[in-house]
Amino acid sequence: MFTAIPLPMSVDDRQREEKRQRRRTIVDAAETVLDEKGRDAMTMADIADEAEVSRSLLYVYFENMADIVLAVTHRGFRAMRERFEAAAQQHDTGRAQIRAVGDAYVRFSREKPTLFRLVAQFESRAADPDESSERVRRCLAEADRGLQVISTAIRAGIDDGSIRQDLDPRQTAVTLWGATHGLIQLAANKGSGLEKRYNLDPGSLVNNGLDFLGRALADQDGS
Repeated sequence: MFTAIPLPMSVDDRQREEKRQRRRTIVDAAETVLDEKGRDAMTMADIADEAEVSRSLLYVYFENMADIVLAVTHRGFRAMRERFEAAAQQHDTGRAQIRAVGDAYVRFSREKPTLFRLVAQFESRAADPDESSERVRRCLAEADRGLQVISTAIRAGIDDGSIRQDLDPRQTAVTLWGATHGLIQLAANKGSGLEKRYNLDPGSLVNNGLDFLGRALADQDGS
C-alpha cells in the first residue's frame, strides 16, 4: 500500500495561506483584547501589540477598527451557529432539538460573553444587505444560517408530531430567538435586582422560560 505524498504548495498558494494565517492572528488578537478591555477601551495599538505586528500592517488586512470588530463578530455568529448545529444533532425530535439549541445559546452567552455581546450589538442594529459592506453581509449570512438551524428543527418537529402543525417555521424561529435572547439579557443585566425584589433566581428564570417556550410549541393534544 502506497502513502500519497502531498504536493508542495505553489508560491501563490503559500502566500494566500500566509495571508489567511496573518488575518486569523489579527482577529485572535482583537478577540483577546476585547475580552480584556472591552470595545470602548480597545485601540489599534493594543491589537497590534497582542498580534505582534506593526500598526500599519493592520490596515493592510482591515480598513479600520470597526472592520476588525466585524471580523470578530462574524466569528461569534459562526461559533454560535456551530453550537446550534451540534446541539440539534444530538436529538431525534424537533421539539427536543429546539430545547437543546436554547440551552446551547445560554451556554454560549456564559462561556463566550464577548462574542455574545458582539452578536447582540450587531443584531440590535438594522442592516440592509444591499447597502452594507462585504463584512456586514457575511455577518448577516451567518446569522441567517443560525436561524435556519432553528427553522429546520421546527419543521422537523411539525413533521414528527412533537411541534404544533399550525406554526410557521421561520416566524416561530425568529420568535424563539428573540424570546431566548431576551431572557438571557434580562438575567445577565437585571439578575441581582430580580433576585432582591422578587426572589427570582436568574438561572431558574432562564431555564423556566425555555420550559415555557417548549410547552408553547407542543402539539395541542398536550404531548
